[in-house]
Amino acid sequence: MSAIHLAGTARAGDLELDVELSVATGETVALLGPNGAGKTSLLRVLTGLLPLTGGHLDLSGRATDAPGQGVFVESHRRSIGWVPQDRLLFPHLTVRQNVGFSPHSTPELVEHLIGSLDLTSLADKLPTACSGGQAQRVAVARALAAEPQVLLLDEPSTALDIDSQHLIADLLRGGDERATLLVTHDPVEAATTADRIVILENGHVTHSGSPVEVRTRPRTRYAASLAGLNTIAAVATGRTATTADGTIVVLGEPATGPVHLVVPPVAVALHHSVPDGSPRNVWEATVTELQPAFDRVRVVLDGPLPIVAEVTPAAVDVLGLVPGAGIWAAVKATEITVHPA
Repeated sequence: MSAIHLAGTARAGDLELDVELSVATGETVALLGPNGAGKTSLLRVLTGLLPLTGGHLDLSGRATDAPGQGVFVESHRRSIGWVPQDRLLFPHLTVRQNVGFSPHSTPELVEHLIGSLDLTSLADKLPTACSGGQAQRVAVARALAAEPQVLLLDEPSTALDIDSQHLIADLLRGGDERATLLVTHDPVEAATTADRIVILENGHVTHSGSPVEVRTRPRTRYAASLAGLNTIAAVATGRTATTADGTIVVLGEPATGPVHLVVPPVAVALHHSVPDGSPRNVWEATVTELQPAFDRVRVVLDGPLPIVAEVTPAAVDVLGLVPGAGIWAAVKATEITVHPA
């Protein structure tokens, strides 16, 4: 069942939202888009802070906003947990009181969330005693304490330290009973956190698909800019990282533990034969697909590192790139960015 099913319009200033969106129970969807695309406005529609002008919104199978039918459920009657960008903690309440603010919370769940998010030492203090990362954890705990059927997160990782990111991500992974909609500007966070990515541009959904689908088959220029990242899961030890199938990747900087290796397609150089020079990562690959991407061509490669390269149309001709062709790929260690997993 869809926990969120929206097919409606709304107006936010000069922006006209016209969105069809469904999110299933247990699914995490990342919402990306350029500035001004309407991402936060869409969250406000779901919370009831921005009424629809047409169409309908169903939450967990219940009609929630349908102006043509005279239906509108107020915000406090929707089973939604919302973490806005500015957190909106109550300054006169302690951390524990903030987390337990919802009438649906229980003392046991409040204490569990406080412990899970490493807030025990701050439980009886006011939010002014919290750092930015700690305050964000309080806001997430407060949203989860209400046991919502729908969780809305607006840029939850902005300016967070790595420890806070890990604590929040670990807690959100246990959301089989709720739908989560995550607004983010970070394609790495989207690719590594979400089951599906939805791209919103100028008030309209322009692409929806798995992280791999969005990366390999972008439909718009904005989606192509997001697709400019290959993300590879690995485990790092010093200046090398090992993928799940045993491929070793040389890194430009040391790292430790589970990581995501991020490689821009333009950093993947293609050669007829084993290249000479400075690249530290070289492997033989097979071309599986060529995808026109505006003034470039994306070359999907299969091999020890399934990856996408981006080259000019002239390079396609010179290298004889066709599906099934063998090619050598190379990436300099310094071109690889390492993100904690």
